[in-house]
Amino acid sequence: MTKQQRKTIEREFYKYKWNKSQAENYAVCAVAYDSSAPDGERVKASTGNRAEQLVIRAIYETERLRGWCTVFEKTLEKFKWEQKDELIKKRYIERKSIKRICYELCLPESTYHYWHNQILLAAYNWAKHFKIL
Repeated sequence: MTKQQRKTIEREFYKYKWNKSQAENYAVCAVAYDSSAPDGERVKASTGNRAEQLVIRAIYETERLRGWCTVFEKTLEKFKWEQKDELIKKRYIERKSIKRICYELCLPESTYHYWHNQILLAAYNWAKHFKIL
């Protein structure tokens, strides 16, 4: 996992709540879009229909957002019943500092960093599995 991939995963994890709400908002576009042609073919064939291109982009964006939400949820599920799930919640949903998380979970900072790397590695594997990274 490169530094850039690590930053991407962390950024998307911090944006989990926003991604979830945006994916639900974009769902309306998916209902409005109806065709038997593949999306790529429609974009290439459609030179003047700006509305259709916007709908297709919205659908791609929705799938990307849903993918990251799924990665977050699968990562959280993987570490369920361990303190690592609490670490994920405190870090990315509650946005607490490293020192505060270590204090609340009674962890040494070295253990925090070790677990955090395990969490990001699991998220990286899920992101590769869902082909969003």
